Amino acid sequence: MPTSSPLFNINELTDEQQKKFEIVYKELQTNYTSYIEFKGSLQLKNPMEQEEEENEWQYQLYRFLRARKWNIEHTIKSILEMLKWRMDNRVDAILEQEKIAERMATLRKIVPNANHGYTKADRPLYIEKSGIISVDKILSSFQHDDLIECHLYWLELYSQLARQRSRQIGKHVESFAIVYDLHGCKLDMRKMLPLLKQSLFIDDNYYPERLGQLFIINPPLIFPTLWSIVKHWVDPVTKTKILVLKKGIETTTTLLQYIDAEQLPKEYGGSCQSCSTISECIPVDEK
Repeated sequence: MPTSSPLFNINELTDEQQKKFEIVYKELQTNYTSYIEFKGSLQLKNPMEQEEEENEWQYQLYRFLRARKWNIEHTIKSILEMLKWRMDNRVDAILEQEKIAERMATLRKIVPNANHGYTKADRPLYIEKSGIISVDKILSSFQHDDLIECHLYWLELYSQLARQRSRQIGKHVESFAIVYDLHGCKLDMRKMLPLLKQSLFIDDNYYPERLGQLFIINPPLIFPTLWSIVKHWVDPVTKTKILVLKKGIETTTTLLQYIDAEQLPKEYGGSCQSCSTISECIPVDEK
């Protein structure tokens, strides 16, 4: 079983892309060194492996270059902002902060969700029953900044899961997949829009090209109203990764195109037998 991610291969890029990559790499080398020194000062429980960090850094440059349409100036500016943001907010230590982990556990009781295996493209799969959450309970239980920290925790976790999957299968995995089940969603979801807007800003600016696929299933009648607001905050490339599926056979058929049956809960047309909560893969806290 491979124990490290496949090495970034610059030769897989076109000649023009290679030149741009090398310019960005050389321009940011000093900044990257400073960032790695800072990350080392955090004394994380899982020590860094310099070779693997360097490899992930090259993949990260590649993601930013793609996201910024291979514009060298925009790419360098974006990465410098990202590195400063990570250091200012100590993002690399977030998965080791017990308070945030406890907050995530509390939030999960209000927002039923599960890490549910992988897609056929080996992307870590997250499923959330967004439609049945109590918006008022979330907003009364957490401050806005607390919820943003939870979002960062989730992003870091899934980036880590993608890296782990790369080690397991010997193929680079850089993105994850999401299923949002909106069954039961009510208009009070509008109260969450400021949080969603900031989360999308973070995703686009600091985690570009991390979303591989987003499935929105069981959209309610109010969905077009909500989407008419949200779509203006979503990057055009990200929009192409979003599939809105209606109830019934369309949902099952489409999900099974991307996700093996054994990796999908039975309620969505799969045949999952691996969850400890069989046959309820995503348990709902009734409290």
